[in-house]
Amino acid sequence: MEPAEVSRLHALAYLQCALGFLGSLLLRQAASSYGRYASPGAAFGVPARAAWALQELPSLAVPLWVCARTAAERLRRAPNRILLAMFLLHYAQRSLIFPFLIRGGKPMPLYTCVLAFTFCVYNGYLQSRYLSQYAVYADDWVTDPRFLVGFCLWLIGMLINIHSDHILRNLRKPGETGYKIPRVRIHVVLGRWCPHTSSLHKPRSPRGPAFNSGLREPNRK
Repeated sequence: MEPAEVSRLHALAYLQCALGFLGSLLLRQAASSYGRYASPGAAFGVPARAAWALQELPSLAVPLWVCARTAAERLRRAPNRILLAMFLLHYAQRSLIFPFLIRGGKPMPLYTCVLAFTFCVYNGYLQSRYLSQYAVYADDWVTDPRFLVGFCLWLIGMLINIHSDHILRNLRKPGETGYKIPRVRIHVVLGRWCPHTSSLHKPRSPRGPAFNSGLREPNRK
């Protein structure tokens, strides 16, 4: 019989998936007010750099807190350590590096920042608690073709994400203020899904990127 917490983690994972699907449907009716959809008169705007740093930070800080304050027994296994390290590396880049490279950027509505912050707390706990305490992998999992393919996709996706950020920062010429979109969209798909792919055979792994894709895709149209 599995521990009650495992059942709760399963329930949280399915809830995350359902909320992502619901959010996707709602945003197809009314676009979220950030980026090019931001209202000029929106109150309580958070500066872009501060908003991105604050909202992404929980996906880095919560796993570190979970691992420091709990037994984290499964982290004695190399596969668990590597998978969690991949997750942390992605969010270290998103919270500690990416925000401070932003050039200008419109203020983000406070409620949008709060929603993103809440998701990162939720996702950071879900991923780190499962990987540190309950996920069971064979010791040779890191040499399994599925892991190797997933790791390559993760690395490619992260590099695409970083490179795409560089492209986006350089779309505007000096003095320009208009909103511009790159025509190649591979970064949208791979950049959001690949950081999570090395453990996709586990029941809760796809739901973080699915949630992200569902909420962000309507605003890319």
